[in-house]
Amino acid sequence: MKKIIIQLKFCASFVLAMMVFCTLSVNKLSAQNAPVPLTMELQRLATPQSNANWIDFLESSSVRPKTMFTDLKRAFRLAFNDEMKLAKTESDELGLKHYRYQQYHKNVKVLFGEFIVHEKPDGFVSTANGRIVAGLQLENNPAVQEEQGLKSALSFVPAKKYLWQNKDIEADLKRKKNDNSATYFPKGELVYAPSKQESLFQASDYRLAWSYDINTDDKEVISQKVFVDAVTGKIIYNTPLSTNCSGGSGISTFNGTVPVYTQLNGGSYYSHNDCQATDIFVYDCEGGGPVNSLSYDADNNWNAPSQKSSVQAQWGAQMTYNYYYNQHNRQSWDGAAGDMIVYNNAYFGSNNAGWSFGSHTATFYAGSTSSPSDDWNTNDIMGHEFTHGVTQASAGLVYSGESGALNESFSDIFGEMVESWSEGNCDYLVGADRGAIRSFINPNSHSDPDTYLGSYWYTGTGDNGGVHTNSGVQNHWFYLLSEGGSGTTDFGVPYSVTGISRFKARLIAYRALTLYLTSSSQYIDARAATIHAAIDLYGSCSTEAIAVGDAWHAVGVESKSPQFVKNACGNYPANGYSLWAISTLTVANSCAAEITPTSSTVYFAARDKIIFYPGFKADNGSNFVAYIQPCASSLFKNGIDGVITSDAEKGIKPSISIAKSMTTANDLEDGFYVSPNPFTSNFSVSVNSNAEIKAHINIYNSIGIKMSEKADINFTKGLNKITFDGSGFAKGVYFVEIVTQNEKRIKKILK
Repeated sequence: MKKIIIQLKFCASFVLAMMVFCTLSVNKLSAQNAPVPLTMELQRLATPQSNANWIDFLESSSVRPKTMFTDLKRAFRLAFNDEMKLAKTESDELGLKHYRYQQYHKNVKVLFGEFIVHEKPDGFVSTANGRIVAGLQLENNPAVQEEQGLKSALSFVPAKKYLWQNKDIEADLKRKKNDNSATYFPKGELVYAPSKQESLFQASDYRLAWSYDINTDDKEVISQKVFVDAVTGKIIYNTPLSTNCSGGSGISTFNGTVPVYTQLNGGSYYSHNDCQATDIFVYDCEGGGPVNSLSYDADNNWNAPSQKSSVQAQWGAQMTYNYYYNQHNRQSWDGAAGDMIVYNNAYFGSNNAGWSFGSHTATFYAGSTSSPSDDWNTNDIMGHEFTHGVTQASAGLVYSGESGALNESFSDIFGEMVESWSEGNCDYLVGADRGAIRSFINPNSHSDPDTYLGSYWYTGTGDNGGVHTNSGVQNHWFYLLSEGGSGTTDFGVPYSVTGISRFKARLIAYRALTLYLTSSSQYIDARAATIHAAIDLYGSCSTEAIAVGDAWHAVGVESKSPQFVKNACGNYPANGYSLWAISTLTVANSCAAEITPTSSTVYFAARDKIIFYPGFKADNGSNFVAYIQPCASSLFKNGIDGVITSDAEKGIKPSISIAKSMTTANDLEDGFYVSPNPFTSNFSVSVNSNAEIKAHINIYNSIGIKMSEKADINFTKGLNKITFDGSGFAKGVYFVEIVTQNEKRIKKILK
């Protein structure tokens, strides 16, 4: 590829305003996280910043989500014996569909081989992300049988008692499943698995293995998912099935009088809340292990000091359910009204709280004193534990290494959001009432990192690879995204983030977690996922999307997409910038900038301001071809014009006024079209409205200058047509923007 040189000569300082998020970094991703380049066939269909893990398809592409992996099998490096099977299809609140695929090799599941395909309203693929384990050449006939493998797995997890040996727990499982044959007794699944955490995606290190969920009922031995080599019988890989989450504060005694919802049975009121689709059970462990013993009261007035812990647990579980249902339209941790089971006032030899990935239950410990206020069942910790369930049921982030740190961080984030929802404030501190154990504001104050790979970043094998410690990076990202801030990273890189409020930040984080991340996602994937979520919700040129990228820059998680712009004046590190990753770029006087495209065409977002000053030249006679992509508009904004209202805080969404179908010969699926396109003089903007609304139409040229507008247009219900005079416009690309009270739509037109 020939280099293209741009000589920028200035009489004054110059700011290049770009719709992208800073990529200045001195950090390097580990080998397993380094993005794989696209095959030539996919390069023709995707934007240049794409790589094999995150693919943004061109508007002109026509890839269908249900046939993508058959039509483009070789392009995705899938061999003859590989297959991507559709595991789940989800529709979100914007009406968009997301398809989760699982990789199989010779009809055996490939651990961590997952892809999520995101569909546009027109039925074509917009984005696809995930990982494929390419190059597998393994047999699928086990030499070790399932029973033999189980013996090895049980030897690896030598508990005094296992969960299937607890009659109460087994009975509860049968009730939940409505299946008398349901059991926690391990059933082996044949899979291809890596032999160690650091080689998750390397085909050469994968083995045919038996997978077993070994759930324990032993305070000294935690539950584990164990992988046994199906040829040698050796343990090759394992991940925990339960968390060991350090608790926050317990203030149930001091939360005042709160409502509790109980079940009357035999003359007493029991701590079983069945007032909504999800049943909430709060069991009293009386300082021991899990037992099916509900708290109870004679008159439903739970006023005794000994009952305060149970009241707090009931209230916290209810608030967690209410938060997810009202704010994210999610019923319970699994999104399917699954029971919320709390084992309260427990003790296993340590003081904390935990979520069991095997039994799908949350356990809250009794604390180190006899006081009920010492418990670990506060609202933020309750939200934290059940968010592990949300993660398990959606992204499935494996509880180890970077994916485990993200798992912990999302629990911290939504634990704070449950506290915000129920108590009206957010201190961004985990466990502040007993003495904070983690801080979103200053993670370093608790020996946690605020910069990726920076100070306090943990690299050992303890704590499942530092899942509680390294969660500080995303926690700090969420704080900066919500509240804003400026400073310098551990590597001396300056940053400045404009906060967008925790209300918007949590919508972005939830969408990224539940619709974009997979079980093996790393920090670089969380960055891409949240950027895509922000673009979905607020548009690609929005301040919200820019803030997401700026906040990741502030914590040192940088884009590794192709780097186009290199500053030769030393204002920034020489590693360069990606045009999809900077919000602003200041270049000094008489500074040269070098553009080295990875393909013959350079793609800019519509918000980019590109100015070529005298002295620009294309090296070696190369042609400089730039394509201006329009700003994508959001399909849903939370609150009027993006402002959070009391109704929006409760999860009430404004209605969409522009219909999704037209009734004319110029049918388009989004109810908004411009004709003729291309135009020579006049053109008309047609909108099909669901109701009487007021709108504003703006016409911009390709560098963002407003060419025409019509304000306060009163749309009637049905088809509306507005004509513009474009006879004075120069030939080129223009954008039509319609803004109503609830939404914004943009279309590209040509003259």
